[in-house]
Amino acid sequence: MKKRSYISVFLLICLIACQKEKTSVQSPELSGFTLNAVTLGQPSFTLVNPKSKSSGAFSFKTSDTSLITIQASLVTIKKSGTCIITAIQEQTEGFGKDSITATLVISPRIVPLLTDFVVPEKKLNDPPFILAPPKSNSNGEITFKSDNTAVAIITGNLVTIKSSGKAIITAYQAQSGIYDARSISANLVVTDGVVAETLTDVDGNVYKTVKIGSQTWMMENLRTTHYRDGTPIPNVTGNSDWGVQSNGAYCSYNNNLDISKLYGYLYNWHAVNNTRQLAPQGWHVPTSTEWTILYNYIGGDRYSGGKIQEKGTEHWISDTGASNITSFTGLPGGKRNGDGIYDSIYYDANWWTATAKSSGTAWNYNLYVKGYIEIGENVKNFGYSVRCIKD
Repeated sequence: MKKRSYISVFLLICLIACQKEKTSVQSPELSGFTLNAVTLGQPSFTLVNPKSKSSGAFSFKTSDTSLITIQASLVTIKKSGTCIITAIQEQTEGFGKDSITATLVISPRIVPLLTDFVVPEKKLNDPPFILAPPKSNSNGEITFKSDNTAVAIITGNLVTIKSSGKAIITAYQAQSGIYDARSISANLVVTDGVVAETLTDVDGNVYKTVKIGSQTWMMENLRTTHYRDGTPIPNVTGNSDWGVQSNGAYCSYNNNLDISKLYGYLYNWHAVNNTRQLAPQGWHVPTSTEWTILYNYIGGDRYSGGKIQEKGTEHWISDTGASNITSFTGLPGGKRNGDGIYDSIYYDANWWTATAKSSGTAWNYNLYVKGYIEIGENVKNFGYSVRCIKD
């Protein structure tokens, strides 16, 4: 019995000792483990150990190895997303093993800001030229490509012109660091710039003409007072009379013949559509499709109008950088509204097309002082300028 009592007492003493040993192990009280958001493409970075009362060694692990890898304390970013990083501290004398977590947010690469990519207008037979790269907040390599090698080819940043027409030049910037890849494009318009023969209308007015791409256009607005067969076109001067016309009519801006000598006459659409023909022999008023061919040739967007707009301020109210590289020489002849009021001379050029939109309206092209060009639709009793195109 005594032997058993001794054993019981011994076991009790051991249990008390173990309990004392357990109660002597403290928590390291981990804290201060935070992670700043990062961006894909950043260099690898080193994790900072959490604050701890223990001197135990730390190790780290991630909840998603597809996003990051961790070697010792070095984090390498693989793709964007969100993961949990756990800091684990090993047990030491007096302190137990413990861990703490923090969330790491990895943003996608930043889209670089590409601006100021401008390709100069050129004429056929111009020498090769160097492209200026766009401005960018990335330092990624920039390369260039032409979508129409029949018009222009690019070697490095050197452009060689092959023919007239339009090519879209794209500047590609490669991915670099935290910046993603991106591109920006600009139009290269190469014009013939070839002044063609002159033509004479039924009134004896002589017009210069120019070849633009596949088309030959008048370089001046029409100023005939007769149809092709010699039939007079009514000159309607009164405001109240103008808007009620159902037949062809023309007028001078503000009924001033001197203005018409330069800017041409304003015609309603009934004159454009007359079976007697408004245009001289061998020529016609262009359809909306033919106008669109010119529109696309000069760039195909509303900011391309400067290529057919006369330079300077001799006739336009202000100079907004028009080049008139095509020699089309658009002049701001203004318009006459349906109520007979004259408007917008020196500010706008308005030309009829030969294409009706509806029973009461027709398509027209408008060129504004800022070089904007766009198609419009208006009632047929408006007075607009007319340009003719060769058959």
